[in-house]
Amino acid sequence: MKQATARIDPEKIGFDFDGVIADIGEAFVRLACSDYGYCSLRVEDLSSFQVEECLDIPGRVIERIFDDILEDSLGVGLKPMSGAIETLSGLSRLATITVITARPSLEPVRAWFDHFCDTETNSRIQLIATGDHDDKERYIRQCGLHHFVDDRTITCLYLAEAGLAPLVFSQPWNNGRHQLPSVEDWKQLGALLDIDAHNPFAEQEKPR
Repeated sequence: MKQATARIDPEKIGFDFDGVIADIGEAFVRLACSDYGYCSLRVEDLSSFQVEECLDIPGRVIERIFDDILEDSLGVGLKPMSGAIETLSGLSRLATITVITARPSLEPVRAWFDHFCDTETNSRIQLIATGDHDDKERYIRQCGLHHFVDDRTITCLYLAEAGLAPLVFSQPWNNGRHQLPSVEDWKQLGALLDIDAHNPFAEQEKPR
């Protein structure tokens, strides 16, 4: 795994939702404990994207937890990844933000963004639901993007083979599973997008 360092055009990047913008790992671990009594889990224990491969929890329970998150993201308390909302707010002043998720329905995602982002930022967010982890490439190309941030290793490997430039958002379930460029967090993503340098309001917004 290598850290991404090259600057990225804000107009040419798109984002996955769960595991990149929204902290689905924290939500899964919390709900496993509060709703099903599996309270010894840590996010670090989620060492595979296919969670059933790394946890001693019945498959039906795992499925229910993910269904709850996907169907009512706000209701289950799905949180943003640290720095995600602030970085997206700055990015929205420079470009349309394209979010391409494998979820089958966009309504819970729209409600989530409405809750966490201001009206101006929301007006610049384009949401696309593919319903399929392996059907993101065509939407990325249709939107004129070149870079895409995702936490699923297989998706990123596929996009790289297709000639695009994926960035793996570091999570326990992709650690050590690839040699693609990666980002550790939204602070690093913001630096790659050079948001402050592009933002004419950056200087006046800095605390004095």
